[in-house]
Amino acid sequence: MDNQFRIMRKTGSLLILGCFIFGGCATKGDPATRAMLNFSSPTIPSTTTTTAQPVQPVSSPPAVASLAVASPFDLVAQQFEALLKWRRECGYKPRLCNIGEFTILDTQFSDDFATMMRDYAKNNIYARPGDGQRKVVVETISQDQTTMTAIVHGCVYDTVVLYMDGGVYDNKVSSSISSWTMEWHNERWYWVNHENYKKIFNTNLCDS
Repeated sequence: MDNQFRIMRKTGSLLILGCFIFGGCATKGDPATRAMLNFSSPTIPSTTTTTAQPVQPVSSPPAVASLAVASPFDLVAQQFEALLKWRRECGYKPRLCNIGEFTILDTQFSDDFATMMRDYAKNNIYARPGDGQRKVVVETISQDQTTMTAIVHGCVYDTVVLYMDGGVYDNKVSSSISSWTMEWHNERWYWVNHENYKKIFNTNLCDS
């Protein structure tokens, strides 16, 4: 009897030692053991049954669809507004006007605009913030995808006062029906032409 008891104790000790070495012998119902493991599948709520639940495979997340790139023509209105702000700042400080910011350099339109800004700077002609405004009302925007050009059609009401050497150079109030041609170049829109179809003084065409 003593020999049989000693054999059973040795066998039990070996089993316990094997559990520690190989990390087994932990039951699924032991919460302390589960807390030490990192499962990728969601935790299954505990129930009163002892039947082992099959592990559901975790499906791969759906591929993220690539964002659609906006059409260049969707940017015309936004960049035309930036063009108007740039043109206004050039009127305030002609000497600092960066011609290449909104015109394509070495084109006829760019050269003509640069000449005008040089003449303004040379003769000290400028506008002052708050002395009048140049209000542009956009009516339509046409587009040509074959040439990647867009034409903004609108009306301009101009009450800006121009000064020269501190004195008034031009304070005429005018309005005009105009168009601005924009061309897609180097991933943005540039101003390449401007036309006045009708211009009158001391009357606001934009309210008619």
